[in-house]
Amino acid sequence: MKGKLLPLAVVALSTVCNHYLKAQEYQPMPVTSGYNADVIANGVGPSASSTNNDVDGVSYAFISRDFQLTSASTPLNYGLPINGIINSVVSSTSGLSYQMGSYSSNNSLRLEAANDNGTLIFSTPLQAITVYMLATGGSGSCTVDVDVNFTDNTSETFSGVSISDWYGGSSYAIQGIGRINTSNDNLESGSGTNPRLYQIPLAISTANQSKSVQSVTVTKVGTGGIPNIFAFAADAYNACATPTNITATTTMSEATISWTASASAPASGYQYYYSTSPTPPTATTTPTGSVTSGTSVTLNQLTTGQTYYFWVRSNCGGSSQSFWKMKEFTPGQISTTYTAGDINTQFNNSGVTTTSTTSCPGSLSINVPTGYKIKSTAVSYTMSTVSNGWMAEQRSLLVCTTNNTTEASVTSGSGSSTGTYSYNRTGLTLANDLTGTVNFEMRAWRTYGGSDCNADYNKIDNNTLTVTVTLEPLSLATSEVTAKEKERIAYPNPFIDTLHIEKAENVKKAVLTDLSGVVVKTVENPSSSLFVGEIKSGMYILTLTMKDGSLKSMKTIKR
Repeated sequence: MKGKLLPLAVVALSTVCNHYLKAQEYQPMPVTSGYNADVIANGVGPSASSTNNDVDGVSYAFISRDFQLTSASTPLNYGLPINGIINSVVSSTSGLSYQMGSYSSNNSLRLEAANDNGTLIFSTPLQAITVYMLATGGSGSCTVDVDVNFTDNTSETFSGVSISDWYGGSSYAIQGIGRINTSNDNLESGSGTNPRLYQIPLAISTANQSKSVQSVTVTKVGTGGIPNIFAFAADAYNACATPTNITATTTMSEATISWTASASAPASGYQYYYSTSPTPPTATTTPTGSVTSGTSVTLNQLTTGQTYYFWVRSNCGGSSQSFWKMKEFTPGQISTTYTAGDINTQFNNSGVTTTSTTSCPGSLSINVPTGYKIKSTAVSYTMSTVSNGWMAEQRSLLVCTTNNTTEASVTSGSGSSTGTYSYNRTGLTLANDLTGTVNFEMRAWRTYGGSDCNADYNKIDNNTLTVTVTLEPLSLATSEVTAKEKERIAYPNPFIDTLHIEKAENVKKAVLTDLSGVVVKTVENPSSSLFVGEIKSGMYILTLTMKDGSLKSMKTIKR
């Protein structure tokens, strides 16, 4: 006798319950089309040359950390991450990240007038429990309606979604990214706390969680500020469990990447993909390699000081694979952590500057191996309040005492309350080109409470101050310049969209690869102008196969 079939409603409920039994699986949702404005200044040159609109209607735009007015300008210690990856600081969604659109093209869905709308289409549709929107309001808070569109041509509408003004709002994913006036190139650091991008959750109804989200339509409602929509992420579902806890152990030219096995062992092991571009692989991307047993892989012949992006996924067999999980790493990095106890703060309410000193700094040293020099520096730490101290009263500055150079500005905390504030700054140039033993000290102040040095109101927490230096070979700059002068086969270098090939009539094939060896462009019998505007910014190898059978190659940089 046949058993009774479960009612459809019960089956649907069972599917939804299975979603919730899974651990949170945060996935960025890269956008393939729909942006209508470039509001992020990047690269070298006037901000108006790398933007086509502003965020707020009065000429202010965001900036990338690689922005310089001229090549001689002081590098920024604030701005949006160069790789476009925003790791959310919202505590309830630890591990959630967003992938911004290219800073060199339209990167915002900007909705200035009431009823303006646009649709952002995702590269890979996902089933989602919650969709997270990364957005901000220029010149005031604003309101939008959001339609989440599924692959079955149905939609779910979220009405009256509020977006805070880019200064001072709560529930931000990132803050302290600064801005620039595109009419006069005046920079504003935002004092380490502004402007901000906000994380806005859109909880998908249980009836729609088994559907795949393919796009989102956003419409401005009423008056108020200007909505700018930058990216999306999801708490997603996949029956093939994802590996976790990816770690990277590096040498100068190798990296061993390890991960924790997924909850259920995948039938066909794991697949991995790596590149020097932060552009994530999609479900259909061809993996670089696979691991049939074990949970690690060693990559060799890597470039010292080059940032790499590594993704791994479970292969459950057939067409069933998990989501990709990413780890960023750089061969040739050395870190040291201060372990001598909490670092006291010194009272100073008269205005801390980069020339201010303290009687109680925390000092540490890094030994640079022979044959290498420092390419850049990063620092991270937490500061905690004590008694009646506030996080907004925290001030701190990293100093390289070997060459008596400081960061470009003092960093401030945020929040008129007690608590612990996390700091993380990368791309610092204060120790560039130094060799041997390099000494640093962290100076910390408070603007309220007591006198002189103590930890009674604010302090840097023990075991949290870590200084990391990225290295490069001493000979790198000289050898690359020599090679560039000797082997120039195309120009300009760096380029924006087009490479001009010299003596193209003698070229049979042009191949452009990234530094991991992945081919990003192949052109047979190229003309003198090779358009490559579709590829991401970064360093590439251009290889020309000549009609006489010889090969010529050069490194080139896409801005």
